[in-house]
Amino acid sequence: MNLYYEVGDQQVGPIGKAELETLVKEKKLNSKTMVWQDGMESWEELGDFIHNRKEKGAQNKLPAGSVPKSVCSECGQSFAEEDMISFQDSWVCAGCKPVFIQKVKEGVSVAGLMDYAGFWIRLAAWAIDAFIMWIVNMIIYLPLGMLMPTSPDNPMAVISVMPLIMLLQYGIVAAYDTWFIGKYGATPGKMACKLKIVVEDGSRMSYLRAFGRHFAKYLSAMILCIGYLMAAFDDEKRTLHDRICESRVVCK
Repeated sequence: MNLYYEVGDQQVGPIGKAELETLVKEKKLNSKTMVWQDGMESWEELGDFIHNRKEKGAQNKLPAGSVPKSVCSECGQSFAEEDMISFQDSWVCAGCKPVFIQKVKEGVSVAGLMDYAGFWIRLAAWAIDAFIMWIVNMIIYLPLGMLMPTSPDNPMAVISVMPLIMLLQYGIVAAYDTWFIGKYGATPGKMACKLKIVVEDGSRMSYLRAFGRHFAKYLSAMILCIGYLMAAFDDEKRTLHDRICESRVVCK
């Protein structure tokens, strides 16, 4: 790989893929670390570097009638797919296969270089978002409560506005989640905790997936919040709604 990375004002390297994975696992490097290797026009963030390599590997196909090729996730070289093995979103050549299989047996991460956010930091981000939504609800529901008809002679007047209240209750928080995650990849609470929501390959979530993920959270809550607690025991810190929508919460 012969990759260089920046530490402060210093440039360190070159390092190979195995050493890079070790540094990421030890949290000495993260997705924002600037990296460079021969052939690159300029330095770029590690997260973008990994994502671009995956895209290049997916696009590295020969014309019709030719043997399909992909890039080995270990050595970075191009080989015919028929001479490689596929693991999740990665391709591995025959030469790297023994080392790759050993990594899988030892539990070393090989599916990507993501720094997954733990249960407690995610809980803190949720608390911040909950506080923001409480303020928003107070701003909306206080005036609405004062304007709501309360005549004892006409109880149906109160019932008639209940659909509006329910629509606001679920619609506001759904719009909050969907817009911020689709636009910025994180809600304000997650931004404050320097977290980001991405899909399995590290790319940004679409608005549609963010919308679906919001309602999938109700499933996590309905089963005594076990869907949320799953993040404390999962290797990739995934909740139930993360599994459903193939999303990950990572540290920036």
